[in-house]
Amino acid sequence: MISSPDLETLPLREQAYLRIKQLILDEEIRANSFLSERTLAEQLGMSKTPVRLAIARLENEGYVRVSPQQGIVVLALTFEDILDFIDYRLALESFVVRSLAGTLSDAQVQVLQAHLETQAQVVHDPQSTRQALVSADMAFHKFLASLKGNRQIVQALERQQEMLYRIAMRIFQKYPGRREQSFAEHQTLSRLIIEGQRQAAVELIEQHILRIKSLLVGSGG
Repeated sequence: MISSPDLETLPLREQAYLRIKQLILDEEIRANSFLSERTLAEQLGMSKTPVRLAIARLENEGYVRVSPQQGIVVLALTFEDILDFIDYRLALESFVVRSLAGTLSDAQVQVLQAHLETQAQVVHDPQSTRQALVSADMAFHKFLASLKGNRQIVQALERQQEMLYRIAMRIFQKYPGRREQSFAEHQTLSRLIIEGQRQAAVELIEQHILRIKSLLVGSGG
């Protein structure tokens, strides 16, 4: 999820920050678990100083909480966080779909279809990891936003990528069958956009996003 041109060339504090965050995003460090600077330093093969700096940054971003009594605690997403995120995506992506329907050029249609084929390879590969499935799912939504050609919309969606990643990782773990369902919805949505069926496309993207809430409510969050 977190990209870096060459992690090893970055300062140790940046390496520690990126690696610890990725462990949290991938749920290799689970929510509500307790960490220690020493354990993390040993795991990452570095001193406690860059780890301490990384933890301070992650605390500022809301990933962990540091207290004298408990030490470092990984914070779980709250249901309120998820509901706010769903509202945000509904507003943003419904606008994108409404704007795109019936407007794509032949070249854009070809690129969209190629993007779906790439996602299909990941979805239908039984060896695909949950991380790969989530990344492919996210890439589709980001690609639709890029087709709109509005840089502000793309940047707004990019700022929410880590939240989306955490939520999608949870859903794909609890509902393995969602990989096929989600991709089928992407295929249908793409067809509706290409055919210019604006209302049906908007309704589908809204259902697609709202299903996040229904799945999480059904699983107890």
